[in-house]
Amino acid sequence: MSRKTYSAPAAASTLEVLEFMAANPGARGPSELAKRLGLTPNLTFRVLNVLQEKGYVKRNPAGQYELTSGLFSLGMRLHNNFDLRKQARPHLEALAGECGESCQLQVFEGDHMLQLDFVPPPADYYLAVRPGIRLHLHGNAFGKAVVAFLPAEEIAMFLARPLPRLTPHTIIDPDELRREFEQIRHTRMSSEFDEYVVGSYCIGSPVFDATGRAVAGIGITGLSSRLNRASLPEIQNRVLECAKQISNSIGYKEADGECRGTCA
Repeated sequence: MSRKTYSAPAAASTLEVLEFMAANPGARGPSELAKRLGLTPNLTFRVLNVLQEKGYVKRNPAGQYELTSGLFSLGMRLHNNFDLRKQARPHLEALAGECGESCQLQVFEGDHMLQLDFVPPPADYYLAVRPGIRLHLHGNAFGKAVVAFLPAEEIAMFLARPLPRLTPHTIIDPDELRREFEQIRHTRMSSEFDEYVVGSYCIGSPVFDATGRAVAGIGITGLSSRLNRASLPEIQNRVLECAKQISNSIGYKEADGECRGTCA
């Protein structure tokens, strides 16, 4: 078979092995895979070893390999993100229309937030954040909304590492961030003013899944120059209600007596 020139041959070969095994179920030996895919036996064996270490294939007593449920689990995680995007979209569109500012949906991804969706407002000009980019957790209202609900040990690990100062207004002091997270847990509201980009602001709230885990941050992004501070309480209530509707749409059930918004 003809071979393409790849800048990352090992990665390309790994994908070829996975794609072949997914399309041809059953156990396969390294020699058979190498022959079918036009790879060297040594490279095929190394690829299979890595996939086995990562839990994507398993080796039977005969020395043959077959896929595990690892790829299915990975695909379902991606599916859940896309399902979240689908469920959130109409609520974000409504919020953008109500507030007249851009709306964002970001999901927690390791040590960053991933921009999953962006809804422009009915305005001549606005701030836009392209879906697919990764953003810092701090200095980001949507990231703060999620980090505040992480287990205590994960928050401690997050606060222990150096945090870049994105603008002169970025909060990087661990104690100050810890107090802010406590307030977010109390109100389920997060915000940032000029912390990520000077001249912009964000108002956010967490989205919870059926297990009660904060999986995303949603809210609005706007230009600081046209923010009417007197309208902030109304904006916060609209963002909070939007997050609640999205959470409910993906199976979250609020516990009796659970604090939301301005709790005493």
